[in-house]
Amino acid sequence: MHNFYFPPAPSSTPWAPDWSPDGEWIAVAMHGSIWKVDPQTGVAYELTYSEAYHSSPDWSPDGRYIIFTADYEHQRIQLELLDTESGEITRLTDDTAVYTDPVFSPDGSRIAYVSTNPNGYFNLYIRDFADGDWAGDPVAVSADNDYGRNRLYFGNWDMHITPSWFPNGEELLVVSNRNVPLGSGNVLRVPAIENGITQATTVLAEQTLYRHRPDVSIDGKRFIYTSTRGSADQYNNLYVQPTTGGEPYKMTFYTHDAFHPRWSPDGEWVAFISNEPGVSQLKLLETYGGKLESVDITEHHYKRPMGVLKVRVTESGHPEPIHHRVHLTASDGKLYTPLSAYARASGRGDLIFHNPGEFSLQLPVGEAELTFVKGFEFFPQTISADIEEGEVTELQVSLKRLTDMGAKGWYNASTHVHANYAGNLHNTLENLMMMSRAEDQDLVLEQVANKDNRILDYHYFEAGGNAHSVSEPDQIVVVGQEYRPPFYGHIFMFGLSEHLISPFVTGYEGTAIESLYPSNTDMMMKAKAQGAVTGYVHPYNDDNDPLLGNLGGGKGFMVDAALGATDALEWSDANRAGFFPLYAAWNNGLRVTATGGEDSISSLHRSKLLGSVRTYVYTGSQGLGMHAWFDAMKRGRAFVSSGPLLEFSAGEALPGDTVSLPAGGGDVSLKGWLRSVTELENLMLICNGQEVERFSLGRNGMSYDLDYRLEVERSGWCHLRTEGAPEHRFPLDVAYTQAFTNPIWFQVGDEPIRNPESASYGLRWIDRLQELAEAWPDWRSEAEKDHVYGQFDAAREVYRANLGQ
Repeated sequence: MHNFYFPPAPSSTPWAPDWSPDGEWIAVAMHGSIWKVDPQTGVAYELTYSEAYHSSPDWSPDGRYIIFTADYEHQRIQLELLDTESGEITRLTDDTAVYTDPVFSPDGSRIAYVSTNPNGYFNLYIRDFADGDWAGDPVAVSADNDYGRNRLYFGNWDMHITPSWFPNGEELLVVSNRNVPLGSGNVLRVPAIENGITQATTVLAEQTLYRHRPDVSIDGKRFIYTSTRGSADQYNNLYVQPTTGGEPYKMTFYTHDAFHPRWSPDGEWVAFISNEPGVSQLKLLETYGGKLESVDITEHHYKRPMGVLKVRVTESGHPEPIHHRVHLTASDGKLYTPLSAYARASGRGDLIFHNPGEFSLQLPVGEAELTFVKGFEFFPQTISADIEEGEVTELQVSLKRLTDMGAKGWYNASTHVHANYAGNLHNTLENLMMMSRAEDQDLVLEQVANKDNRILDYHYFEAGGNAHSVSEPDQIVVVGQEYRPPFYGHIFMFGLSEHLISPFVTGYEGTAIESLYPSNTDMMMKAKAQGAVTGYVHPYNDDNDPLLGNLGGGKGFMVDAALGATDALEWSDANRAGFFPLYAAWNNGLRVTATGGEDSISSLHRSKLLGSVRTYVYTGSQGLGMHAWFDAMKRGRAFVSSGPLLEFSAGEALPGDTVSLPAGGGDVSLKGWLRSVTELENLMLICNGQEVERFSLGRNGMSYDLDYRLEVERSGWCHLRTEGAPEHRFPLDVAYTQAFTNPIWFQVGDEPIRNPESASYGLRWIDRLQELAEAWPDWRSEAEKDHVYGQFDAAREVYRANLGQ
């Protein structure tokens, strides 16, 4: 939710515009402060500054005050007030709750806002205001309301957000999903009184993603808002509609996004945010006439001493600048970014930006700390820089290699990347390539996907089943698809030769695709008929066996592994839960490849970093190529990593290969190689699901060379696995560092791989799956059930055969 609704805390470009009452200035959030911008010249003046990140400004009707939000260490968001005459800032709230969306009433005597008080759910409040402070207790316009069940992505509890006053001060327009099964809510007209939500009327009903942010016109007759019109648009555009309800009229026609519209005081212009250049940009739309103007920030006038930092990053021994990632903490504890960079918070909360090699930016005076990172094969480097007022500080940074896996025939990619997924950045394949180079990846595996009823990035798909046309010799781009049914589990499909698979989901409540038919098995087989590689994505994310609960996020895996429908099982973060079904599959002789893909959503401000969990694949003499990479991946010549680098062999055999031994078995020499840029705890040899040996890594915990003799008595498999402690994960974007190889297989005589316990595990898994499916309320016919349950039975037969039944 924070990615779509909350304002981006660190941002080098404008966000959340609001007009001054005289129409001469536009207040925006930028660089963690509130600024006023002259819309005629683009000259910007910093109005607020503190250790918090400031956003969401709203000017009082008399121009005396600006109320805004203050984000403290991304833990709590408070309301604060600027006196524009004295420059003083007053804290209006100071607790552990979240406050947002503050707006003055038309006469300035009240403030409407959203708060998570008292129980953590988003509700609307109104509070009297006078002389720069509260003048009464909060009045709850809405209260906690339980929808009655856990809605997909939106939970049990209704949300009530983004109020906008009517000119008479007696009503509000708000966004709420009160009693709505899908989306973040409709637009409601609500009396501005205690418990007014119970008298609300719906004026716009459509599936939204917190984006509408309606603004009522000066006459109260209409409102402007942002929308995709449900599934009609891939992008957000501006619309205007009567406040009593009616047919929306489209105001912009972008193939990028328009956000956060605000009427000018005379109603002749609309200020809004466009992401046409990628990052946010302040724009003006003429209400009558349709003229569009860009308000480019031409000058930044800070209210505090600043200096300039210029940086150039190279690889040790090479003069050319290289792409990289930057973790930056200025002397005030905040992140600042270059004007062209998209400020990000990683999945673990690290504040970063990506860069193609050289950058400059303004920073507050004092010592800044920067950590430079480039994937898993370069040592990170942390450097301090002393910033002096009005001066330019230059840094030359040289990153040293740990190793070069590509030179050994290993090429890496995340199997789970999204360019655009309803975030604030207008992302492109070229920008994904830039970030991927910064993270030192060889392939970019972008996935087209739905977000609710929208399909995002579908225009990037190219038929033919080959690498995308933007690919370069040293960087391959593949555009595949994530198929996202919430019941069975999400799956990737790469290499579709003809078309994307549709529908993109099943099991969506309140839609025409809410049945559990077709199954994942059906859709994977359709993808395979087009030559695609398939796999379950982000299926399991803790340490517990999914069979002890509701089978996690990959419910269909044990069925599709048995039926040959899935080629892979993905790791999206460090976890141990996935080993339970993965080892069970391997113990049944099912050669499913483990892959790494973090599910980065790169248009969002906060998301797992691209490539934070990835797949290294050995293609050997075939080099870097899409088909060579996926062919070797399906074969199992791969390891999963969130940082550590692993090699494993048994003689000439690599992961995915089979070592043939005579009846009765034999002695096998195993060799392994482990290197890491962060400290690890151990290296484990796992055979047939059991730990055979745990190796101590010594003092630095960052390397190990394995030479081990193993007596193999029966057909089975072995792989290597390593982990680090959570406190040693930085700068990697995972809960704790983890890597493991796919197995080397051992064939002893003619003996098949058999493990009764694992075969029983598969049967119990399918029994539980069918229990859950039987409870699903939205099957359309018994014929659908019979078809899907027939697939379950076919998978059962595979496991029963391994039991000798």
